[in-house]
Amino acid sequence: MNAATDQRGQVGVETLIVFIAMILVAAIAATMMITTVSSLQSTAETSSQDSQDQVTNQLLILSATGEVDTSAAEPRIDRVRLSVMPAPGAGEIDLSGASIEYVGSDGVRNYGFEPADGNSFEVIASSDPDGTAPVLTSRGDRYTIAFDLDAGGRDTTLGTGESATLRIVGASGAETTWIVTAPHSLDRADDGDVVEL
Repeated sequence: MNAATDQRGQVGVETLIVFIAMILVAAIAATMMITTVSSLQSTAETSSQDSQDQVTNQLLILSATGEVDTSAAEPRIDRVRLSVMPAPGAGEIDLSGASIEYVGSDGVRNYGFEPADGNSFEVIASSDPDGTAPVLTSRGDRYTIAFDLDAGGRDTTLGTGESATLRIVGASGAETTWIVTAPHSLDRADDGDVVEL
């Protein structure tokens, strides 16, 4: 019998163990990679949506008015009203999740939708065909955001010619900035008059 044709291939137990271990390691690595890629994709989609909301869910301020208070030595603006609507391309904007930062010459105030310390704003529906206030859902919605400058034991009212910066941050993180200025003609206004800011 020819020795060259009578050879048999044999695999040792150690080789089989190493081979099986390599397959298991490869399977575990593949599973971890798939899980990681899926997690990264989900995170990227969430971040992308958040960024998109911050850009698109903008609030459009149509006008700002103030209510005149003549009970002090000099007339002041003690209540601000902002007429707002969704900006073009915006989705739903829930104003109950928004905050307003007011920066004036008498300091900084932060207003929320329903805090108990007097630093609150209210939302009044001027036009709300689908009855969703305080959520802006369509371009036809027109709401008024109103807040007091002398509530909660603090006086941050606006005197003649004084200005303040308003920064409205929506629930999605979208920011809208507006500057209000009390007119120089306050001394000719009566108590309770509404003037453009």
